[in-house]
Parts: sequence; C-alpha cells; structure tokens
Amino acid sequence: MDQLAFVREKGHYSLQIERNRVREARRFLFSSSLPLANSVKSGVSKTLARLSSLGYKDFSDKNLFVTATYLLRKPGKMIRPTLVFLGAKIIGENLDRFVDIAASMEMLHTASLIHDDIIDDDSVRREMPSTHVKYGKGAAILAGDALIAKAVALSAQYGPKVMESVANASINTCAGELLDTLYQQQKRIPSVREYLKIARLKSGTLTGMCCSIAAKLTSNKAEKSLYGFGLNLGVAFQIRDDLMETIDVEERKKNGGDSKSWKFAPNLVRSFEKQFRIGTEEAISKAADLNNYFADNAIGFIEDRKIRKELATYVDFVRVTSK
Repeated sequence: MDQLAFVREKGHYSLQIERNRVREARRFLFSSSLPLANSVKSGVSKTLARLSSLGYKDFSDKNLFVTATYLLRKPGKMIRPTLVFLGAKIIGENLDRFVDIAASMEMLHTASLIHDDIIDDDSVRREMPSTHVKYGKGAAILAGDALIAKAVALSAQYGPKVMESVANASINTCAGELLDTLYQQQKRIPSVREYLKIARLKSGTLTGMCCSIAAKLTSNKAEKSLYGFGLNLGVAFQIRDDLMETIDVEERKKNGGDSKSWKFAPNLVRSFEKQFRIGTEEAISKAADLNNYFADNAIGFIEDRKIRKELATYVDFVRVTSK
C-alpha cells in the first residue's frame, strides 16, 4: 500500500508517493500510512496550498504570521483535513467546496499542538524546535490563539451551524487539555473512565466533527453516523499514540537508555496499571484491546456495507494489531 507524503519545494507543497511503512514494536504492529482515494488526495493537496497561501494580512502583523504558521510550514499527516474530505466523498459532495473548512481543521489541530507543547514542556515537534522554544512562550500562546480565531473566521463562510461546530470543537479540545493538565499538576493517574473522557474531549470530538462537517453543512442524514464513526476513531487514535509512547519508553529502559521522557501526562497504559494493579505488559495488552474496541465501534456506526468497506482501511490505520 502507498502513502501520500507532502514535500515543500520553492514555497509550494508537492505530492510524493512512498512505500507503506509498518512499524513493529514487541508483539504489536502500528501502521504509519493513511490510505487516500485520489479525490481525497486532491482535496488535501489543495488544503496544503490554501494554508501555504496565508499571508501577513491574515494575521494583521508579520510577527504573528511567522509564529502562527511556523508548524504549518512542515505539515504532519493531515489526518483531520483528510477526514473532512472523506466525509464529503461518502455523501457524494464536491470536495473542492470544503477546502477552507479542511484548512480550518488543520489550524485548530496546530493550535492545540502549540499549546500542548507549552503545557508539557516538549522541546521538539515534527523534528523542529517547538514553537515556544523557537519564539518564546508568550508568542507561542498568542500564535495558538490566533490560529483558533482564524479557523473560526475561515469557517464563517459556511454559515452559523458550521461556525458553531468549529467553536464547540475548540471548547471541547480546551476542556480535555485542561483535564489533562490538572491530572499532571496533581500528579495523579486518572482512572480508565477518566482517561477516556479526556481522550473523547481532546481527540474524539474534533475527529467526529471533521468526519461529519460536510453532512452537517448539507443537512445530510448521515451526519450522526459519521460523527459517531469519527468520535470513536479519534479515541482509538489517542490510545494508539499512548501505546507507541509506552513501548518506546519500555524499549529504551530495556536497552539501558534514557527514559526521562516518560512524563506524568495521562496515559491509558498507566491508568490500567494503577486501577487494576497489574504489570506493564498486561496493561499494554488491555490498552491494545480497548483500542480495537473503539476501532470496531467506529465502523459499527456505518450501516451501508459499501461505505463500511471504504472506511475499513481508515480504521485499520488507527488499529493496533498483534504480530
């Protein structure tokens, strides 16, 4: 299977196709490739071009523009814009109509990364210095705020229902991040139930909105099922990240390396360890099972067999599988 990669050349983003990569860790496999239909690839490419077209006037000042768009210059996997176009494709809409809303979703996600890095004191993001390391904490906070404001402004053209959804997604993300922060401040490991609330707010609700926003705009009856699909997909994705972090740290400890990156941030593996008083290996297995549970739940929201088959490849991307 192929992977869509984005490379910036002379101020513009070009597309490259790379071979699929599957990451192996202990007895689990993590897919690192998100499969994209050609129409979705085209939509994501146009979104990258839209983000690249942002200028000083969009942020009123050169300094704010440079800081706010710093992470956008080296894009990640573009998962959230991809899901916007996927949702539009499933209900038969013209994908070009949703380029700006897809761009606003990537702005929201980028804003959350900027703020996360400040809260967690992470110094590297996308193999670059984090925004607050590069420009200072004050500037980074304001840059994240500006991206949220710009995302809401960009969504305004789609009408009040869409703009309200974007604003609510921002509120949910902030609420989840605050819960995450409070647990860290208290140096308390959340229960599994408490952890899942954080995952739903931080990751699930935004992912659900991305999948269903085209249906909301067009009042399509598939809105609820697409939202349920995305909500569960987002939680499964968060658990996947926790498992990768845990296994990375365990491997470093096993090989005598530095394990200081093991922070007190909420992590499902540690929640299982504490709540059920079990070892790390068993906790990892339980977390993998829960990842698969939410992946199955996601696809369960889709009744149409043809659509289920199409979405299954996206679910497989977030699913943690055994070797």
